[in-house]
Amino acid sequence: MKAVVFDTFGGPEVLRYTDMPDPVAGPGEVVVDVRFTALNHVDIDIREGVSRFDFEMPHILGLECAGVVSSVGEGVESPKVGDRVAVSYIRTCGYCEWCKRGQDNLCENRRLYGEHIRGAYAEKLLTPANHCLPLPDGLAFADAAASLTAFGTAYHALVPRGGLKLGETVLIHSIGSGVASAALQICKAAGATVIGTASQDATLERAKADGADHVINYTTSPDLYAEVLEATGGRGVDLVFDVVGGEAFGKSMQVMRPYARLISIGAHAGEVVPFDIIEFFRRHISYISSHTQTRDEMTNVLRLVANGTFSPRVHSVYPLAEAAKAQEELVARKHYGKILLDVGGE
Repeated sequence: MKAVVFDTFGGPEVLRYTDMPDPVAGPGEVVVDVRFTALNHVDIDIREGVSRFDFEMPHILGLECAGVVSSVGEGVESPKVGDRVAVSYIRTCGYCEWCKRGQDNLCENRRLYGEHIRGAYAEKLLTPANHCLPLPDGLAFADAAASLTAFGTAYHALVPRGGLKLGETVLIHSIGSGVASAALQICKAAGATVIGTASQDATLERAKADGADHVINYTTSPDLYAEVLEATGGRGVDLVFDVVGGEAFGKSMQVMRPYARLISIGAHAGEVVPFDIIEFFRRHISYISSHTQTRDEMTNVLRLVANGTFSPRVHSVYPLAEAAKAQEELVARKHYGKILLDVGGE
């Protein structure tokens, strides 16, 4: 099979489009012929060697994908060869405490495709059969690949973790990212008022078209947080959706009203941040972490995308051989929504 691999850390130039051995399905496993896979910023962290994950070289990136089952191992009754599926990117054990409680995203033995084990920047992916998620009729492979991480992560963070409520005001940082643009749709479906920030006016215009009530360019604003307060009439926000960390993590406290929650799902702008603990506890603020989602939540996301409740935003599509170019566009932060790799087409 063809795959994009790297065997040393560095920039996009370390990615190689090359031949790799075809995976073979063992007992309880299937091989999926990948049609589309999606980029995530963690791909960049892994390639640069700052991800804190252990894996073997040469490594294949890629968390999320959709495709067609091409072979099945012994004992597999479902899915069958020819079935259209997405793949849960969290490989879980099924027997630990968290798996038994239905919170498999916290599996004690979990390994993620593209992070700990070889992923979906490849023509074929080996996976346990029970990690395949059937694609609803009419759901395109590209839309499925663009939805798993973005809508699954945003839903898990906002609803079960963040307790998003009707009528709340939400500040979404870096609203053009795949997860944040999905969060915008979820917030609007929940009847929330959304304030979005980004560094590109074009991105903010796309966010407004998707329903954002107020948008702010943080590179040109003389005082981003003063503008947020002005947009809320001085009241502040009920919830902050933070995908960046860094300075935004601490400074968001300035615009959080009492009992507000900040949901942290990423730290690409800085992993270690200053924190004013006095202001934090005096104002009854909650800081909540969220990472990935359960397999049931992924299945529900695919259903909601298939029925039109949510619609993934695909910014651009590259052939698998041009994964390095796709990553360069991701790093430039000028995209709105997801960047995909076309591996086998529709």
